[in-house]
Amino acid sequence: MSYGILSFGGYVPTLRMNRQAIAQAIAWAVPSAKGLAKGERAFANWDEDSLTLAVEAARDCLQGFPREVAHLQLASTTLPFADRSNSGVVADALRLPGTVATEDLSGSRRAATSALLRLGAVSTGPATLLLAADCRETRPGSPQEMLYGHAAAAILLGEGEPIATVQGAASVHEDLVDQYRSADADYDYAMEERWIREEGYNKIIPRAVRAAALQAGIDLAEVHRFIIPATATVAKGLAKLLGVNEDRLVDPLAGQVGDCGAAHPLLMLSFALETAVPGETLLVVGFGQGADALVIKTTPKLADLQGSRGPSRYLAQKRVIDNYTMFLSLRERLQIDFGMRSERDNRTSQAAFYRRRQDITAMMGGRCSACNTLQYPRSQVCVKCAAMDAQVPESLAELTGRVKSYTEDWLAYTPLPPYIYGNVEYADGANCMLEFTDFAPGEVQVGREVRMVFRIKDFDTRRQFRRYFWKPAPLLA
Repeated sequence: MSYGILSFGGYVPTLRMNRQAIAQAIAWAVPSAKGLAKGERAFANWDEDSLTLAVEAARDCLQGFPREVAHLQLASTTLPFADRSNSGVVADALRLPGTVATEDLSGSRRAATSALLRLGAVSTGPATLLLAADCRETRPGSPQEMLYGHAAAAILLGEGEPIATVQGAASVHEDLVDQYRSADADYDYAMEERWIREEGYNKIIPRAVRAAALQAGIDLAEVHRFIIPATATVAKGLAKLLGVNEDRLVDPLAGQVGDCGAAHPLLMLSFALETAVPGETLLVVGFGQGADALVIKTTPKLADLQGSRGPSRYLAQKRVIDNYTMFLSLRERLQIDFGMRSERDNRTSQAAFYRRRQDITAMMGGRCSACNTLQYPRSQVCVKCAAMDAQVPESLAELTGRVKSYTEDWLAYTPLPPYIYGNVEYADGANCMLEFTDFAPGEVQVGREVRMVFRIKDFDTRRQFRRYFWKPAPLLA
């Protein structure tokens, strides 16, 4: 038994925007955008945000592990709530114990790597789930619109049989402002690319990398994979400065996902761990007003988890969008007039929500201890055998359901028509009327199996509050 990384996970949204379609739509104003029009960028659906992305990455990471997490950390520069525990919402959705210590980490794209650096420095301690998610918005026509992406990643650390351990780490603080976003702004402001590369990446990162290697007692030639969250050009330049071969650079996922901010170093780490072999040495870099560097070594235990988690399954499951105005509308960069059908007051009763928060956020149903019938929501009386107060709490969130009936409604309002809803049935009796997500028109069929995903239910725009719930989505291939 030793302390280290016990598991990993990742999540990439289903929706992808074709960069060529962006370039064609804005060519009249920004003809230079065609130089960035390669591949796709991942973007969150209207009912996704940093919290829902983090929940999916955490579920991927926690497969097969007891949810006895003592500490939950959520790193993001795009947390939806400024005065509410964002990590607390995630903890409830994951059904973590009420004693879990939750912590929001923000203010830097290095928030996740800095947290991992601190956690990796200890030799013992309770289980900690480190999550990183970012859902950064971009100004239409800007380079960031092409370069950014949305995603999340998760790392579970604790005592047990680690799949990897942190061998050395170093951090360098330099308040070189390569980009920033003020508290009341919607978009990042980026400085000149060449200046960032020459003064930032090329001067700051090598210092952190060499210091981490020195602490780990290794030469950089011994590192098998370098995880550098930067463009291919910048990463290759750094490899040359560090005197290492370019073939050791991990794919930055630029052509499939984009730059995911605070989540990107852990997303690349999760991607690398999917194919790493025991005994490999990985070096992870975080950059932003300084740099973090961590030397991580894999163990034979890693092979037991490979193939069952990581971002690759989500990278393979995608729905490519070529409609630029649809993309802008889903990200609320373009206000489409959906008519009177979209005008409704979605006020949330906080007292009612608090009383039923486990039923809603954790999708907690009940299983009758007398006849084994599963029911959602829970009630005092079993719907089958009428036993009183016999229901044992059980979540439906991790169960696979089957579509019993459905409707594709092109008249009802939803930000991504059609509005799909219907009955989903589960083994042992539970039957729920639910709103579907991530299905393309015509894709839902009676009898099709579905998984449950944690999403935004709706927005209370008048009071600036968002509600979350669970929705059926396509199974992973």
